[in-house]
Amino acid sequence: MPKSERSIPFENNDLETILATSLETFNKLGWSVQFANEHKLLGFTTKSWGTKGQQIIATASNNELNIESEMVNGESFDIAGKNKKNVNTFLDAYLDIEKNVSQETLKNNIEKIIELRLQSEEAIKKEQEEFAEIDKAMNLSTSNLYVTYAIIAINVLIFILMAINGAGLFEANSVIHLKWGSNFGPLTTSGDWWRLLTSTFLHFGIIHLLMNMYCLYMVGVYLEPMLGKVKYTIAYLCSGLLASLVSLWWHSSNPTNSAGASGAIFGMYGLFLALLTTKLIPQKVRDAQLKSIGLFVIYNLAFGMKGGVDNSAHIGGLVSGFAIGYLFAIMIKAEKNGKKLNWVLPFIIIGTLSISFAYLNQHQTSLIERDKILAELKQSDFKDNDKFNERYNEVIEKQKL
Repeated sequence: MPKSERSIPFENNDLETILATSLETFNKLGWSVQFANEHKLLGFTTKSWGTKGQQIIATASNNELNIESEMVNGESFDIAGKNKKNVNTFLDAYLDIEKNVSQETLKNNIEKIIELRLQSEEAIKKEQEEFAEIDKAMNLSTSNLYVTYAIIAINVLIFILMAINGAGLFEANSVIHLKWGSNFGPLTTSGDWWRLLTSTFLHFGIIHLLMNMYCLYMVGVYLEPMLGKVKYTIAYLCSGLLASLVSLWWHSSNPTNSAGASGAIFGMYGLFLALLTTKLIPQKVRDAQLKSIGLFVIYNLAFGMKGGVDNSAHIGGLVSGFAIGYLFAIMIKAEKNGKKLNWVLPFIIIGTLSISFAYLNQHQTSLIERDKILAELKQSDFKDNDKFNERYNEVIEKQKL
């Protein structure tokens, strides 16, 4: 975060006097002070329509006063030089106040600082207790994100290999995606059942990939530590597979070439939503995350209604993840009470595979139609995207008849 600092020397003033004068400076400037310890005062500048306010730290030692101004609201640059202005403003006001401040004011400020230190200690203690409660429930400090990183790495690696193969960085080449395993109804339902899963690792362009991987990381930070690697992996794969199945069903009368990790990712958000509606997660995290994830889901589903987005996969992933989340909630609650529910994970896996098998068995595409599509793919020039798209659309029209 952008910051600036500057120090001024002292020879005779003791720490308490420097801090008391600093507190008076904060008050004169109209800046708030929220934290104090033996050597520091921490506060913030005034917020306005043009600024979110900057963090100000006054640090006293026996021979100097150091003032630091830092932007802590996600800013990347300090183009207007606000930090430097804050530091200079503070020190100029400090030097002026130092000459005129009364001993009574200093005494009152020292008492206020002592009170603020006690409040700060209580606040720190409360935060530590809340973090301990959150950590106990979600294992945030004792786990890692190896599975999340592995999923991201696999998606990125496949994207790079597909790009080398001619899939395109920004505009996708449909035939390459079909070759690599995208979810296309006539092929998936005529023997290529594996497309239900492989399609969740393919992406139509780098923007599609980056957005999905960012969303996965943001939810994985919470879920992988809390669930553990086995439950997390099973939830991701099963919700992704079911999302692909819903997409297949939704587009059964109008086949579409579908791919992307968003169905599985929506499954993880659905799972998180389910857990957030229970008391397994402390309320401080629960309330904030419910709002955040709720807005994420609503916005993305609304955005998907504009077209060009497979919303059916999003909804399928969300619903399946939500159901898996409640099964996990039962399992986690039992584990916390010293019981083992060994049936839950096999139930989820067998249930997912059974539903998939039943649908594919009842909605089979004839081998004649499959052979026509494969013949078109075999004859297509992978580098001639327009030519293939024309043939691809002809195949789609035939499927409608």
